[in-house]
Amino acid sequence: MVTSLDPLASEAGMRILQQGGNAFDAAVATAAAVAVVDPRMSSAGGNGFATIYIAKTREVRALNFYGTAPKGATASFYTGKDYSRGVLSAPVPSGLKGWETLHAAYGKLPWAVVLQPAIDLAQNGFVVRKPFSDSISEKRELLSMFPTSAKVFLPNGHVPQPGEIFRQPDLARTLKEIAAKGAAVFYQGSIATQIADFYLKEGGIITREDLRAYQASWVTPISTTYHGYTFYTQPPSSSGIAVLEQLNFLENFPLKSLGQNSPEYLHVVGEAMRLAIADRNRYVGDPNFVKIPVNRLLSKEYAKRRSDLIHLDSTMSVTTAGDVDQPVESHTTHMNTVDADGNMVALTQTLGAEFGSGVVVGNTGVLFSNEMRHLHLDANDPSRLEPGKRSRSNESPIIVLKGGKPFMALGTPGNDGIWQRLVQVILNVVDFNQDIQTAITEPRMVYGGQQETGTEIKPVFNVEDRIPENTIDSLRAKGYVIKSVGDDIGRVNGIVIDLNSGFRSGGADPREDGYVIGW
Repeated sequence: MVTSLDPLASEAGMRILQQGGNAFDAAVATAAAVAVVDPRMSSAGGNGFATIYIAKTREVRALNFYGTAPKGATASFYTGKDYSRGVLSAPVPSGLKGWETLHAAYGKLPWAVVLQPAIDLAQNGFVVRKPFSDSISEKRELLSMFPTSAKVFLPNGHVPQPGEIFRQPDLARTLKEIAAKGAAVFYQGSIATQIADFYLKEGGIITREDLRAYQASWVTPISTTYHGYTFYTQPPSSSGIAVLEQLNFLENFPLKSLGQNSPEYLHVVGEAMRLAIADRNRYVGDPNFVKIPVNRLLSKEYAKRRSDLIHLDSTMSVTTAGDVDQPVESHTTHMNTVDADGNMVALTQTLGAEFGSGVVVGNTGVLFSNEMRHLHLDANDPSRLEPGKRSRSNESPIIVLKGGKPFMALGTPGNDGIWQRLVQVILNVVDFNQDIQTAITEPRMVYGGQQETGTEIKPVFNVEDRIPENTIDSLRAKGYVIKSVGDDIGRVNGIVIDLNSGFRSGGADPREDGYVIGW
C-alpha cells in the first residue's frame, strides 16, 4: 500500500511494488515522483526525514536527511541580509542524499529502476491541475526573479494552465544522470560543479566542499507508549517530541468519556498542545549544537506534572515555557509505504515555503529549499544560525507498534500544525476506534498563537467550520479566541495494519489531492 499527497506519486510507488520492490524502494520512488509532480512542496534539493520499520529485524530506525547550513553561513555574514528567499536561503541540498541512503540500506530493486517513474513524469510530463497552476500564478513574482526558475515554471512568460501538459526536460536529464551514476554525481561530480559555479556567480555560499561533505544521518528514534501502543518518531532536530509529549499529557485524562470533539475534549487537547509547543520552542534544536533533555521531556512523571496544569473549566493564561509564534507558510509533503513483508516507511520531505528558495539551480531543473530562514540570528535561540547546523523542523513521521507488531505509519505536512494534527488523528484511531480514513477526515483544530484582548492574553485556535457552533461558543466561554476556517488546515495520510488479519487500510486526506492505493 502507498499513500501520498498526489495520485501520480502514489501510482509511482505502487508501480515499484508491482515490479517486486519493497516498501523502501516504493518510498524512494514516491518521494522522487512527488518532487516532479508537485515541486511546490518537495525536491531532490529539499530536506526530510524517514521513520521506518524493518520486518526482518523488527527494528524501528530514523533517518535524518535535513540539509545543514553551509560552512560560510556565519551570523556576521547573514546579519542585515534577507535570507527568507533566494540563494542565501538554501541549506546544503539533502533530499537526494536521503533517498539514496534509504535505498542503499534496504532497497531491493536497482537504483535506476526505482527512479524511472520520476524520470518518466519529468520527461513525458503530466496534466496540470488547478492548484498547481494557481500556485505558480500566486508565486509568479518570486519565480520571475530568477531566469532559471522562470524557464521551468513560466515558459515564455506563460503560467501553465489546467489541462496543459507540464514537462521538465532539464530535471529529466538530471534524474537520468543520477540514475546512471548515483547521487555522487550530484554531490561530487559534474552536477556538483554546476551547483557550486551557479552559487558563486549568484552571490550564494554553497560550495563543492559543502556538497561533498554532506551525509544523511541514521539516528536513534524517540518513543513513548500510549494505551498499549508504542509510538516512534524522529528525535530533535525534528519537533516530533511534541507529538509524544502530547500523548503523555493526554494519557492522564478520560478522553473517551469526555466525548470526541466535545468542548471539554477539545479544551483538554488544546491545552496539551500549548504545553508541548512551549517545550518545543524552548528546547528543540540541532542536538549537535545544543543539549536537549529528551529523556526528561518524555518521562511519564514530567507529563503528570505538566498535565496537572490543565484545568477543565479554564485556560492557562500563558504556557510556562514561553510564547508561541504564529504558524508561518510552510509547504511539505508526506508519504507512507507498506509491503507484503510488513516493512513500513513514513517519509516527510519539504522545500520549506512554497517553491522553497524560488531558485532552480542552473540547468539542473532542481529547486532548492529555503530552510535557512529557520536558523535565527538571536544568540539565545536554540536554533541560532551556525555553520553546519540543521534548522529545527516540524516534520514528524511516525511508526506505531503494538505488542512488537507494526500497526501504523502516519504523517502530515505543514508548519507547526504537523504535530497537532497527528495527535488528533491518533486519538481518533486509538481512543475512538475509528478506521484510518474516518480518523483523517474528522474536523480538527490547530493552535494559532496568543492574542491580547483588553487586559487578558488569550490562546487562539483555528477550528474547522464543521465543528458545531455551540461547541465553539463553549470554547470561547473557557477563554479561547476561535477563528473558524474551512478545510485549509493541513493534510494527513496513513496506513494501518490489522493486528489479527494483516489487512492493510489506507487513509488519504480529502482536504486536497491525497491518494491511497493498495494491491
